[in-house]
Amino acid sequence: MAGAIVALAACGSVAGCGRAGHPRATSYRPPFLPAGFVDHAGSGWRIAIPSTWKDASQKGPAVYAVVDPQAVDDFHAFANVVTEPFAGESDEYAKANEAGLRRDPRPHVESAREDLIDGDSTVILESRWAPGGASPTYQTMQAALASRGTGYVVTCAASANAFARYRSTCESVVRSFAVER
Repeated sequence: MAGAIVALAACGSVAGCGRAGHPRATSYRPPFLPAGFVDHAGSGWRIAIPSTWKDASQKGPAVYAVVDPQAVDDFHAFANVVTEPFAGESDEYAKANEAGLRRDPRPHVESAREDLIDGDSTVILESRWAPGGASPTYQTMQAALASRGTGYVVTCAASANAFARYRSTCESVVRSFAVER
């Protein structure tokens, strides 16, 4: 399960019904689509991305990936969605992914904050990755959700030097993520 969060870093709401015993916030309202963003839906999930970002030519393990065509510090900001089987709830999946990320020697987890995404309790993780060599250091913002036997990790990443400039974009991408119930 932690493999999804590691694999993706290296490289409105969806209609549905609630599950019995699912700890979903009843007062949750999906965020409005930010100006300049477009919706994209996959099998069991939905995400809002900047309208100028393009489909990634290399997706790796991601079921969906887009990149900003403008590079900053020789790094193209990106967003992606990775899935894997997971039978538990979003908060369990998020904590397991956080633990896996903290065990991985490549990233440095800079912050982990509990939050609600799509009405589910989860953790928003920010990590700094320093791959070395000619590859620039980059920062990720990630969240994990689980529904109907699938774990989903959404990631938004940008050059570490430019992350402050991309922070609001990444917040919008991550907070827009929704899964089918």
